[in-house]
Order: sequence, then C-alpha cells, then structure tokens
Amino acid sequence: MKYVYHGSNIPNLKIIKRNKSTHNKNWVYATCSKAISIIFMSSNGNDLYYNLSGDGINYPVELVERKQGMFNKIFNISGSIYKLNSKNFKSDMTGWSAEVVSDQDEKVLGEEHINNVMDELIKLDKLKKIKLYFYPDRPNYVPLDNSDLITKVKNWSKNGYDVNNFFEIYPELKDEYNKKD
Repeated sequence: MKYVYHGSNIPNLKIIKRNKSTHNKNWVYATCSKAISIIFMSSNGNDLYYNLSGDGINYPVELVERKQGMFNKIFNISGSIYKLNSKNFKSDMTGWSAEVVSDQDEKVLGEEHINNVMDELIKLDKLKKIKLYFYPDRPNYVPLDNSDLITKVKNWSKNGYDVNNFFEIYPELKDEYNKKD
C-alpha cells in the first residue's frame, strides 16, 4: 500500500507530529482505511465511548456506541483526513491490525475536509463501508454493561495513565473494577 490515512479535528496541517499515546511511544498513528481515520478525527473519542473492531480491509469496521448519546457528543465535529506516504509506517506494533505507526514526523501529501463526522459515519454505514451500532444495539462480543472495559482500564492505570474519566463515565463499574486484580 502506497498511502495511509490520519484523521484529525485540526485543519490545514502540513506535518503530522509524533505524539505520546497509551502505548508509551512517540508515534504518528495512521490506518489503511479512510473510514477508520474518520473515526479518529474526534479527539474526545476513545475506548470509553465506543468499541471499534475490524480493519476495513480484511474485516468489516464495526463501531459500537457504549452509552446513549455518546456518538453525538464526540462526532458532531468537522475534521480532516490526511494522506501520508506509507514508507515509514510499521504494522503489528499496537495489537490492532488496522493501525500502523511511524516513529518520525510525517509530511502531509493531501487533505480531505469532512464537514460533520457523524453525518459521514452515517453515510458510510448506509453504503455498508462500516457498521454502526447505536446504543443499546450491539453485537454479542460487547457486553451491554461495558464490563469489558475493566481489564483495558486496569492496564492503562498500570502504565501510569489517569483513569478517573472511566469512573466519571461508568460509576456503576467502580466496585467491579476495585475487585479485579
């Protein structure tokens, strides 16, 4: 693949700079799927708001809303898809096959503006390029109580990340979180 894509809510970037993330690395993140890059335009979205699976190439992209109204809260924004040269990007570095990373700042080769991310996701769902699940609809692998987040958040905590946002969004999971080792 010659190009990869990076989504951002910041327009007119000429360089995508490396950023420290939950992997404790300074990387530029990208994906081979334009649809997935659209999801990452929201700086407020993360695993606490949705479950994201698939790679958009070998497996369909599925985006599951964890609580009612979360999609509207995080995706009613505009943003840009940035096209980047794939030569510096490595796969199999994050545990998710859809994600590729570069340890260098990356020059932007092209930009596509998206006026409203939520509208674009709905359009992609209608075109069957992604599958959106609005709360409470979800596939069986995502429990309705969102308890699948506990192990993930425990790992974030072990890596030194502040997980108080988890307790603000999911106060009902605090006791179960405290019981789990």
